[in-house]
Amino acid sequence: MNKTKRNKLIIFPILLILGFFLFYKFMTYDRNYTWSKEYSFEVENAVKNLDFEFQKSEKINTENIKLPNEKWIKLKIQKVLSKVDLMNYGTEFGEKITLNSIKSEQSLICKGWCLSDHLIGIEIEHKNIDSKTLEKIKQRFESHFPNYKLIWTEL
Repeated sequence: MNKTKRNKLIIFPILLILGFFLFYKFMTYDRNYTWSKEYSFEVENAVKNLDFEFQKSEKINTENIKLPNEKWIKLKIQKVLSKVDLMNYGTEFGEKITLNSIKSEQSLICKGWCLSDHLIGIEIEHKNIDSKTLEKIKQRFESHFPNYKLIWTEL
């Protein structure tokens, strides 16, 4: 066997293992997220000194929460890795927080996707909010949830 073929037979499996390791690490690694138990507290702080007040909080199905495509794909792969015992996926649940304006018909519905004890995704639905106020609200939420790609949906 010549030297080139031997090198290929050695390098190919090493690259394959390295590629699998990097793929596994990328798919299972997440940024520093907020604890799920702090979600409602952080939402209330985000709207502090705005004319919104907390109405209610309730558990919802995660299927009712939009996530960025990258996060959605990553979760699907993590579920598969969990089924073959390569990682522990945990328990997922959703929490919806409804906030209404004190002075007008404006409302915010914040939907958080939680996985075990971490908040991993946030969708915020808004209704009857003018663009200037909405921009202020977006800045507040982005500063309170800096490690998230927030999904904004108009009702």
